[in-house]
Amino acid sequence: MKDNKWVPRDEENICGLDVHHATLGIIGMGRIGEVVAKRAKFGFDMEVLYYNRNRKQEAEDLLGVKYCDFDSLVRKSDFIVVMAPLTKDTYHLIDTKEFNKMKNTAIFINASRGNTVNEKALIEALENNKIYAAGLDVYETEPINSDNPLLKMPNVVTLPHVGTATKKTRLDMCMVAAENLIKAVFGETPPNVVPELSATHVASGILDN
Repeated sequence: MKDNKWVPRDEENICGLDVHHATLGIIGMGRIGEVVAKRAKFGFDMEVLYYNRNRKQEAEDLLGVKYCDFDSLVRKSDFIVVMAPLTKDTYHLIDTKEFNKMKNTAIFINASRGNTVNEKALIEALENNKIYAAGLDVYETEPINSDNPLLKMPNVVTLPHVGTATKKTRLDMCMVAAENLIKAVFGETPPNVVPELSATHVASGILDN
């Protein structure tokens, strides 16, 4: 519209895929994953599957989400969202094998860390129509290289790692960081210690000094 180009009445070019009542698979049901699940379940009446290291019974009871093994989630989901932290176990968690198992109508979304996905495998899957589309906020190399094929693909939506980019959210992040810093300086346990790191930090005395 801004380029004065009226969309032609071509169903192939203007139609997307329905979100309502589709199946969403969330890989990594932490706090962010639970928020995504809540919006999907109650906002779009989606069936929500999740895979996580530990089963989240409370989330299942409150949100009506279903725990699913990794392989089944990849096969069954219409939309697959990665929300896992980057660790040695999640490096290239999504690779050629996983893309080959996805529906050819699946939309893949990564808002976690770029290296949880083998980017070459993702590009191949998109080029060969193994999956329908992708939405990306993170990349294996950041800033992304200007010659990266993902930037030229019509079935890929890209963002420059700005998932938190609202004024209120950024202000809230600054306040949380300041509160944690002050607590630590005064020898108290910061309120927002990353769960995976808390035991290590306490054992090393970082939180005690």
